[in-house]
Amino acid sequence: MTHLLSLKRALGCVSRVLRLDRASCLFFFAVGLVLRGTPELLVTLYPVGYETITYYAPAMMSFHSKSLADVFVETFRAGPLFYVLMWLASMVSGAHSFLLLKVTGPVLYGCLAVVFFVFLRVGLRLEWKMAFLATLLLVFQPVALRVSWDRFRTVLGLVFLFVTLIALKGSSRFRWLLVAVFGVLTVLSREYVAVVLFAAVLGYAILERKDRIMSLVTLAPAVTIFTVMSYPAWLWWNYVSPDNPFAIGSYSWVLQDVFSIFALCYLPLLIFVVRGFWRDRLLDPVVGWLLLGSFSVVVIPWFAVPGYQRWLMLLVFPFTVYAVKGFERFRLFGERRMRILKVTILVFMVIGVGYSTGAFSYVGMLPNSYVAVNLVQSSIAWDQVDDVKGVLRWLDENAETNSCVLTEERFYGWTLIYLNRANNDVEVIAYVANSLPQPALEKALGNGFRWIYLVWYTDSDLENFDTLYSENRVSIFRYEL
Repeated sequence: MTHLLSLKRALGCVSRVLRLDRASCLFFFAVGLVLRGTPELLVTLYPVGYETITYYAPAMMSFHSKSLADVFVETFRAGPLFYVLMWLASMVSGAHSFLLLKVTGPVLYGCLAVVFFVFLRVGLRLEWKMAFLATLLLVFQPVALRVSWDRFRTVLGLVFLFVTLIALKGSSRFRWLLVAVFGVLTVLSREYVAVVLFAAVLGYAILERKDRIMSLVTLAPAVTIFTVMSYPAWLWWNYVSPDNPFAIGSYSWVLQDVFSIFALCYLPLLIFVVRGFWRDRLLDPVVGWLLLGSFSVVVIPWFAVPGYQRWLMLLVFPFTVYAVKGFERFRLFGERRMRILKVTILVFMVIGVGYSTGAFSYVGMLPNSYVAVNLVQSSIAWDQVDDVKGVLRWLDENAETNSCVLTEERFYGWTLIYLNRANNDVEVIAYVANSLPQPALEKALGNGFRWIYLVWYTDSDLENFDTLYSENRVSIFRYEL
């Protein structure tokens, strides 16, 4: 009995401390850090994530030969701020790129959890229990974890997005200066996250019927940089056109992919989201734009907003707020139904832990293009990494001078990292994941290459490609003219 009383007192003390916003921020940083850091600890040698190995690691491994200005210029169109920060971290610490990436993912996720909590308190004026529960729910959502898995530039952009919106709703006399500065940082982090910021700030000014001119002036630097980064770019895509490299090619597949991603990300929350929908002049423009970006491809696939997968995933932020409002409208905060609320939150937490650790996951139930089954993954299976390294060692020793190697996107980063002759006297030509190498092959032939190699799976049968060397499941093929 004494132990139970002591436990209750301890829990009561913790609860009182957490009601302080600063303590809540520290708590959410720790939760985000541990939850996102767990898969990095489970995989000891390599950072988890698809884009982590495919794009970030190869770029970072060349930092030693580049200046800060070189890095900024070369990555400007891709969102240079993340690369600049990684260059600085690399120069100061001297740490290996893999280690920096393994640390960066968890730290960014912890920061995102903190700024989301502050945004709910300051930007949406939610009371503590609502903001706390919404942030707790967000951190354990598989879709939020998936975004943090390998989209580091996106997470960094989201951090600055919420900081900008906090400044917008704050009371500082430097409010508009802060909005301008953080707006620029949002653009330099990730351009498509900046579009959400533009929709939020301009939409808020229009709905509030004040500060419209000031909003335009404040966003002018960010919009200018965004235009330079993005131009020339299509404002819409034809997803069913063979001329678009990102086209799906089949409208039925488009429908399947959109609704599979939506169901996997939000179906467990949907009843609460619908029940908790509420109008807010800051949130409404964000939700409106995200829904347009997510579903325009369903309505007009030949004239759709590019990147529906990315907009779909960002819906987790407003949907989490709606879900907690749904808890309130279902009266789950009352004493009689508090146990139901606790069990509901616990279920979502268990799902998040399973997804993070790879212990279990429901995500694989529906085929989709963007949501990984769990976080303990890379662009290829872990048991294939040594095979890839083995065939690349062989290619290093045996490839003809002035040859090229074709690599599907899953093998692209590994090839840049472990093929010492990559883009020296062996040019690396990548092609889109889950597609045939014909476009890359045509490019190689058009460039006059006589010796054309391919990194691919051993059990494949590709026309005019002969197997030269194999390491278990992965082989080097050569194209026969």
